[in-house]
Amino acid sequence: MSIYRWAKLDDQSGPDRSIELTLDLLDLFDEDKLPMDDEETRQCMVAVLSTRLQAIPTGPGTRVVLVVTSIGLLARYAVGLREFYDWFCGDFSMVVLLLERTLEETQWPEEVSCDSDRLLGYFQEPMVKQVFGEKA
Repeated sequence: MSIYRWAKLDDQSGPDRSIELTLDLLDLFDEDKLPMDDEETRQCMVAVLSTRLQAIPTGPGTRVVLVVTSIGLLARYAVGLREFYDWFCGDFSMVVLLLERTLEETQWPEEVSCDSDRLLGYFQEPMVKQVFGEKA
C-alpha cells in the first residue's frame, strides 16, 4: 500500500491526477542482447533509464510517483541516482526506490557473505531525501 499526498496551491485550478507507476530495473535489459561486461551494462542502464524516464509525462495536472524495484542494480553497476534527478524528479514527480531485503533464514553457502544492510547504506548518500529501513 502506498500513501502520498501532493500539496495543491490555491492558485492551481483544474483537475489533478496522481499516477503511480512501477519500473523494474531488470526490464531495462533485452534478454536476447545482454551486455558483455560491467561497463557495457552500466552504459546500457544509463541510456535506457534516461530514455524511459524522459518518456514519462509529468506536469501540472499529472503528478507521477515512480516506484523503482531491483535497485541493487544501481549500486552493482555504479549507476547511482543521477538519471532520476536529471530526467524525472521535479515539482510534479517523485521516485520511491524499493529495496527488498533478503530473507534472514536463507542458508548461504560458506563462501558467500551476505550483508543485508549494505544496500541500505549505499542509498543513504547526501542527495537522497529520506531512507527508511525495516530492521529484521
